[in-house]
Amino acid sequence: MERAITDLAVEAREEYMEKYARAHGGEIDGVTFSEREEQGVKISEIEVLSEAGARAVGRAQGKYITISFGDITLMGFAEFAALCRLCARELRALCGGAKSALICGIGNARLAADSIGPSALSHVLVTRSLRERTPEIFEKSGFFDICAIAPGVGADTGFAAADIVRAAVDKAKPEVVVAIDALAARGTERLLKTVQICTAGISPGSGVGNARERLDKGSVGAPVLSLGVPTVVDVGTLVHDATGAEAREAKYASLFVCPKDIDAQSAKIAKLLGFAVNLAFQENYPIEEMM
Repeated sequence: MERAITDLAVEAREEYMEKYARAHGGEIDGVTFSEREEQGVKISEIEVLSEAGARAVGRAQGKYITISFGDITLMGFAEFAALCRLCARELRALCGGAKSALICGIGNARLAADSIGPSALSHVLVTRSLRERTPEIFEKSGFFDICAIAPGVGADTGFAAADIVRAAVDKAKPEVVVAIDALAARGTERLLKTVQICTAGISPGSGVGNARERLDKGSVGAPVLSLGVPTVVDVGTLVHDATGAEAREAKYASLFVCPKDIDAQSAKIAKLLGFAVNLAFQENYPIEEMM
C-alpha cells in the first residue's frame, strides 16, 4: 500500500517507523520525537530537522505539535476551558514573541467538514480596528494587534488563498500568520480529536488531493503557523484497514468520509480553536467572556 493520505505529521512518522525505521533500529535520521501527557491529554512533538527527514516523513522541515483528546461534544466547561488553555500555550510557544498576527480561516464555510477555519474566526477577538481608530485606548487595553481574514475558495473568489493572504500581509504587516484549516487523517480515531500546530506553513487542500499554493513565509511574506484539526479520512485507507488489501483501489481515490455529527463537532472545534487563538494573544481576555 502506498503512503496513506494524512495531513498529520504524527501519523506520517508512525507509518514510516512501521515500514522502515524499526527494521533498521533507532529513530528516523533528521527527525526528533517526544511525547508527554497532561491531565489526560496526550501531547507529542515532532521536529523535522533536515531534508532527509522531510523526505522520510513527507513533511516540510519545522516543528509539529499534536494534541490528542476525547470527544469534544461531551466535555464540560472546565475540561473544555483547560483544553483551550493548553492549545493556546502550545501555539504561543511557537509564535516567537509576536505581538501582532493575521488569523486566516482557510476553507469552505458552506461545507461542514471544511468550515472549521472560517467558523473559528467568529470566535476571535479582532483588535486592529481599535488600534487604528482609538490608539490611546488600544495602548491601555493590553491587547495584541490582531486582524483576521477568510480568503474563501477559488471557485467563489477567483483567487488562490495565498494571493489573498499575501495581499492582507502586505497591508497589515503582521509578525506572524496563523492559518486555521480542516485536515485529513489516516485513522478514524483522530477525527475531531486531534489539534496539530506547526511552524512549516500549510498547503490548503493537500489532504484531499486538491493542493493549492502553499502558505508559508516564502509565499506570503510572513512566518506562517498552521492550526488544524482532521475532519475526514479517505475511503481507500478504511478499505485497506478492513480488508488487508495491499493497495488502495483507484475507485476510492476521491472518496472521503466524516462523522455523521460533523456539524455539531465542527462547531465545537471551531470554538476551541478561536478561543485558543484569543488566549494565545490576549492573555487578559477571560474565557468566560468569550463564551
